[in-house]
Amino acid sequence: MTLEEFLSAELAGLSRFAGALTGDPHLAEDVLSDALLVVVSRWRRISATENPVAYVRRIVVNKHLSDRRRAKRRRTDPSGDVAVLDRVDPDATDAVIRRDEVDRLLAGLTPRQRVAVVLRYLFDENDQEIAQVLGCGSATVRSHLSQARASLRLSAHSLTERS
Repeated sequence: MTLEEFLSAELAGLSRFAGALTGDPHLAEDVLSDALLVVVSRWRRISATENPVAYVRRIVVNKHLSDRRRAKRRRTDPSGDVAVLDRVDPDATDAVIRRDEVDRLLAGLTPRQRVAVVLRYLFDENDQEIAQVLGCGSATVRSHLSQARASLRLSAHSLTERS
């Protein structure tokens, strides 16, 4: 399989994956771009693996985790362009509120817990596949997921009490 064939088949899924990991579409683009630079340079080795998608996801996860460890992160600058700010869009209040609640809940997780939750509940990966991406054992994955669920329960409970 060529790199072009791989990307045409998998780029949309990898983009969703990066978005789910980062919780920020702009940061997701940056993380995925950085990961794809690595993929291009290693494509011969990656294409020879049994599961190239898992290998590339691992690169995305590593880029995301290393980006979070950096003290200085890339940010997008706010726009002062009135044409961008004045356009009329349909009311998306409910969607924004739900997305904000999910973002707040996920923000309370450690980066590894967030990766485990995204891989399990968004991509239906099993413990072994998640362990392979995180570079740990299946028991550690179960621990990450258990701690994440407990943290999400507590955070969700406190959100509903405030409402």
